[in-house]
Amino acid sequence: PAARCLWRPGAMPPDHELYYGFTRFAMELNEMEPGLRELLPHTDTRLRPDQRALEEGDVEAAEQFKHELEQAQRERRRDSTDHSACWFRKSVEGGEEMWMFTGEYWKAREAGFSHHAAPRIW
Repeated sequence: PAARCLWRPGAMPPDHELYYGFTRFAMELNEMEPGLRELLPHTDTRLRPDQRALEEGDVEAAEQFKHELEQAQRERRRDSTDHSACWFRKSVEGGEEMWMFTGEYWKAREAGFSHHAAPRIW
């Protein structure tokens, strides 16, 4: 069989050099559409204040937020706060360990994550 191209990268967006050489897709990954915030658990990485500050060009604030997040993470580890996966369960199939989606995410989202007991991590 002859080789066939399945994918080609799109054109780089204007000023991509200012955005770490990211493609348009990468630039839009953390975009917060109107009404989306209310549908997300508080652990969603799109809510990270350091990430948001960096995307908005406030490097100083991003560094400060990052420092605070890392310090809080060290404290949680020191206090050995255990956690367990909410939306996945560990499974062993054919001798291989893997994580399986439980489907519970959609039920929790429908309830507005009102019973989501994960710690505040940002």
